[in-house]
Amino acid sequence: MRVGTASSQHPAVRVLVWILLMAGILLFLSNGLWALRTSLLPSEKILSFPPQILPDEVTLSHYQRVLTGQFGRWFANSAIVAFGTVLLVLMVSVPAAYGATRFRFRGQTALLFVILAGMAIGQVSTVVPFYFMATRLGLINTYGVLIVVYAVWMTPLAVWLLRGYFKTVPPQLDEAAMIDGCSRLGAMLRVVVPLTRPGMAAAALIVFVYSWNEFILAVVLTSTDDMRTVPVGIHMFLATYGVDWGAISAASIVSLIPIVMLFLLLQRHFIQGLTAGTLGSQ
Repeated sequence: MRVGTASSQHPAVRVLVWILLMAGILLFLSNGLWALRTSLLPSEKILSFPPQILPDEVTLSHYQRVLTGQFGRWFANSAIVAFGTVLLVLMVSVPAAYGATRFRFRGQTALLFVILAGMAIGQVSTVVPFYFMATRLGLINTYGVLIVVYAVWMTPLAVWLLRGYFKTVPPQLDEAAMIDGCSRLGAMLRVVVPLTRPGMAAAALIVFVYSWNEFILAVVLTSTDDMRTVPVGIHMFLATYGVDWGAISAASIVSLIPIVMLFLLLQRHFIQGLTAGTLGSQ
């Protein structure tokens, strides 16, 4: 006998659940919807009072102004840094997570916790050391310094996530591949990695979103407008041109497109990877 089935199927309960879900979705999307509304309003009506919830006049002038300026270069910079960081993180975290699930040694769990504990250090406290190290190595204002620094921050999280997912792959598959003539590396690349694509997709999406949205390190480790990333570039509309709410909103909406498209593309793998990774790490 199932308890609570009758009440959960009551029409009033279903209506209330749907109302709460829709209210939560609207509340979650309110910032984005308001930015979209602001980006479509003429400049003279953005700060009008009372505010217009639905614009009676729509303009694309803000998008035109953003896309014809340096935003394209900032967009390309963010894409290079984000995809480069994802590639570097996966190259390091996949073998590390594989080794953490296939080899046993004393202090293994403690070592993994120490690696993860590095993320507990405030990012602001590492800005000055990273800046001096990059200056001495001549890496200031380069893609490489942002990719390496972001990878340093995100690799521990990716290792933990992939470690949980690798635990769901039976070690007998590796052993069978090695009996058939594969090396340990070959077994990992040919057998285990193809089975862990959902976990890799989840880790890649998390790393990409962080790298795309990071601001503090990007503004410190770059010094010219040509090397700015999208978050720093959007801030320049505020610092250089005054409070241009229309351009800021338009640039924010455009900057969301890669993240939304990537999430829609990897949505199924992302959810499956997070679920399996959480269960496997227990």
